[in-house]
Amino acid sequence: MNSIKDVDLSEITAGKKYWNVERPVEEEVMYFLLIDRFHDGKERISIPSTTGFGNTDQLQARCGGTIQGVIKNLKYISALGFTSIWINPFLQNNPETYHGYSIENFLEVDAQWGTKEDIVELVAQAHKLHIKVFFDIVLNHTGNNWSYVKENPRYNKGKQYAVKAWRYPDRPIPAELRNLNLYGRKGGIVKWEETPETWDGDIFELKDLIQDDSEIGHATLEILIAVYSYWFAVTDCDGFRIDAAKHIPPKWLNTFVDAMKALTASVHKTSFFIFAEIISNQSYISKYHTIDGYLDFDFHFSFVPNMYGEKKRKSAIQSQPRPVDKVPIRFLDNHDQVGQMPKHRIAYRMKEKALCNLLRAFLCMPGIPCIYYGTEQGLKGKGILDGSIRECLFNPDGKEDILNLDSPYARVIKEGIHLRKKLNLYTGDFQSCEIMAAKSHRCIALQVNGLASSKLIVYNLGPHNEVVSIKLSSPLTRTNKLVVYLYSNGDADNDDKTVVNDILHNITMHPYGFKVLELLNHQESVN
Repeated sequence: MNSIKDVDLSEITAGKKYWNVERPVEEEVMYFLLIDRFHDGKERISIPSTTGFGNTDQLQARCGGTIQGVIKNLKYISALGFTSIWINPFLQNNPETYHGYSIENFLEVDAQWGTKEDIVELVAQAHKLHIKVFFDIVLNHTGNNWSYVKENPRYNKGKQYAVKAWRYPDRPIPAELRNLNLYGRKGGIVKWEETPETWDGDIFELKDLIQDDSEIGHATLEILIAVYSYWFAVTDCDGFRIDAAKHIPPKWLNTFVDAMKALTASVHKTSFFIFAEIISNQSYISKYHTIDGYLDFDFHFSFVPNMYGEKKRKSAIQSQPRPVDKVPIRFLDNHDQVGQMPKHRIAYRMKEKALCNLLRAFLCMPGIPCIYYGTEQGLKGKGILDGSIRECLFNPDGKEDILNLDSPYARVIKEGIHLRKKLNLYTGDFQSCEIMAAKSHRCIALQVNGLASSKLIVYNLGPHNEVVSIKLSSPLTRTNKLVVYLYSNGDADNDDKTVVNDILHNITMHPYGFKVLELLNHQESVN
């Protein structure tokens, strides 16, 4: 196909039954992978390793992962307990890129990663395992498909720069995008938090599309609605993750989401879920009122460093604002690690047992937990370049891979997902609690407050015994509450304890111990 005029949705959707699963979206546990780095689909020997494959040069280019590599290892993902996968963009990219976000043909799968038939098969095979598939989609920009006369111009008060030439005579596709009037041509963003610069400027070498309320903005909207309507219709995917949504004006994006929801509703796809990458606060996120969920960068920046003890503390960690209307997708790390230099994965500098406890605690958090591929193997990537944290799980130069279900991290993730389901730890708000009378400040307590109950998650990141008292973060309606032990990775205390004046006294935490406790009033405990 060369044009959006070649897309006939009625022909694609006629008589087609779209898959739905009656599982609330809050019960999802997501696995995020990069196609080029996950697997190439070849028969390989799985080995234990916390070091991914690929040297510095290899990790800056394509390594050979494919969609078939994902298909052939869906059972690995399922065995870990994940209920959904989020895959990076798979459309035809500029050949020098591997990450998927530099698109030159929006209507074809990149041939090095697979075919249209492969992506259709991926979704179908995932559905057989009751796994949802979320596509990462790019709306804000195209790839590096034309050049400026001035080298690397920067945004300057909305000034428009002259264009030198198209990179290819027949790209980008659809042909409707071969119109320079659709592009802002204002150079690279300098001030990432300022509007309209953050909406109108280029993200590095990627070329920004006009997405305002003008006739041109409506034209880009029509093109991209047609593009992603096609990919939904032909694949039966279960939702979208919208890349760089912060750089798209809310009105434009809300209209796009409404159009996609109208399409999916028309074919009775009732479980379609759209979430977005918006690196900002709750107030800004609320402007994108049609999305269903968002990547929770507040949690990532403010809460996670305290969860693994990066910051020494004697008082409670600041609580997170409770999301309204939308489901937060929470993560420990990801493929960008925005604002971090050098970039590193969550496992870097963490001992095995401490990371296992962090994973247990993370999987007990309300919202949708999202695990970045390789975390289940404890990959410890670190470096200045993005490739340092985008390692391969397969050896491009050998016959090995690191799809090891016996990894201690893989086992903990599987157990944690099971515990999450068993204890119904899906919704609610949470705060940290003040740890009192501790020696090393290596113990952490989190209070999760749901509609029906309140739970405490307590864990020790250190190798020494600790006896701690915990001051609850949320006052209780009764002065005395009975504590019931729901889970422990070691010996649990057998004696009942009570909370007095919002303090729970003398909890024994063994080295790297992990406990989940429930707060009940005396009447509840009797019944």
